[in-house]
Amino acid sequence: MSSATSRPSSAVSGRQARWQPHNDSRRERIVLSAIELLEQSPAGVEVPIVQIAEHAGLAKSVVYRQFAGRDELDRRIRSEIADRFVADIEDALDIGEGSIHEILVRTVGGVVTWIQEHPRLHDFLRTGPSEAGSDIDAMSELIGTIAASTRTLVTGLAGVVGVADDGSADAMTFAIVSMTEATVTRWANDPNPVLTRSQLIEEVASYAWHVVDGVARRHGLTLDPEQQLTSVITQLATGGG
Repeated sequence: MSSATSRPSSAVSGRQARWQPHNDSRRERIVLSAIELLEQSPAGVEVPIVQIAEHAGLAKSVVYRQFAGRDELDRRIRSEIADRFVADIEDALDIGEGSIHEILVRTVGGVVTWIQEHPRLHDFLRTGPSEAGSDIDAMSELIGTIAASTRTLVTGLAGVVGVADDGSADAMTFAIVSMTEATVTRWANDPNPVLTRSQLIEEVASYAWHVVDGVARRHGLTLDPEQQLTSVITQLATGGG
């Protein structure tokens, strides 16, 4: 009796496993199609599901089989957008190449480029969460994610030079990331910005540097913004700073 009832259950599980890659592929096609259409759409205009389905080469019913509804689809779209943003910024944050100043300029430049090139995606992150059950919009979640990633980097470097984490890294990284995003967004939305793109990047990078420098000095560290960061770390770790 038990073996007879277990076979149908295992058969269902087997079919689900075989179909999973196919369903994953369809979900990815739908999300990527939605993002492509979103980038092409005017500000504030919602892309209809039927249009997304057509762009993906699928029937509308397939979209509803893959996603419980518009809300779930939109969350998945925001999650994909946020992942792309984070990947670009983390590439710019590579500490293995460049001075502190160069890394800051490169990272701020990455934020400016992304927001300039993807204004609709950037706006869409503010329209709701990327996680089910979350009350925080995806842009706020993204800022927290980048700040956490940067904080891990900073606390790791602090450990190398023997500085205990007193919570400064958390406040510092969140302040820099949120300030950068807000300042760049304001500039990007200004039809007649006072600063040029290069001026904005240098200005925001300088703000970030002053925050970093202030926190470092409170911990008894003197940093040279023009020296290669890897060299700075080596000097500080060996007591030569």
